[in-house]
Amino acid sequence: MKRVADFFILFFIAAFLFSFAAACKEKKISPDELVVGNWIQSKNNAYILWVTNPKGEWQSSVKIPDVTGKIVKSRGNAKGTWHIDDGQIIVTVMESDVENVWEKNATSFFDIIELTETTMRLKENTGHIVVWSKTNTQKASTPESLNNFIALGPVAVNLNKNRSHDKNRYLCLNMNLVLQEIMPDQETPVIHPKAREAMIIFLSSLVFDDVKDFKSIKKQNKKIVAVLNPYMDGSIKEIKIEHVIVSTDIDQVEEFMIEHTLVDETPAQEGEETEESK
Repeated sequence: MKRVADFFILFFIAAFLFSFAAACKEKKISPDELVVGNWIQSKNNAYILWVTNPKGEWQSSVKIPDVTGKIVKSRGNAKGTWHIDDGQIIVTVMESDVENVWEKNATSFFDIIELTETTMRLKENTGHIVVWSKTNTQKASTPESLNNFIALGPVAVNLNKNRSHDKNRYLCLNMNLVLQEIMPDQETPVIHPKAREAMIIFLSSLVFDDVKDFKSIKKQNKKIVAVLNPYMDGSIKEIKIEHVIVSTDIDQVEEFMIEHTLVDETPAQEGEETEESK
């Protein structure tokens, strides 16, 4: 009986030592590491984005949503340096065109009240508490990384004819929608089913002279945006054309659709000339 008791005692001691050793091995995240990332706070009907990096640098954008709360306009930007010392975050502003938020050449000291992977509560020297929320867990280099794109995918239409005896020509496009900037906590708009239909009707109304080269096609960008935006709550900023061809060969059209429906790891650069198959 004594041997059984001794065995259990040794077992619990070993289990305790193992748990203690495992806990010691867990890496504790330092305050400097917790501060790095994308942060956001709401202030006076504006949103302040604050992006910090491990080098002790930061950038900030001040954004104002429109009346719909969906489209965001930039009020200005600022940048500077930061570091932590004795329980405080010390922030220096080097450049700023939003001095009502970030005063140029100013240095501010914030007492750290709470600092986690998702929340940062700082006390200003006035005693006011400022609360920042992390928009994601990934480290980003600039506020502009929050921009959104939607891959529209390949589109092929039969161009309109000036004369009935003109040969058939097909316009094939692979495009992305560049969206107006939205708040990090908002979902990216989805493409309305009727938006694609309206775009196809518009593209089908074009004639060869409207799309005979890439320069001509780029002139249609604003018109495409105007066609799509009513179905997208005005969230489209511009259209980025990745690849385009004008062809008389229906087989080439099918090849284009197949090629660009698959994942394309090396998309063509914007500016690639159109080509007409003879």
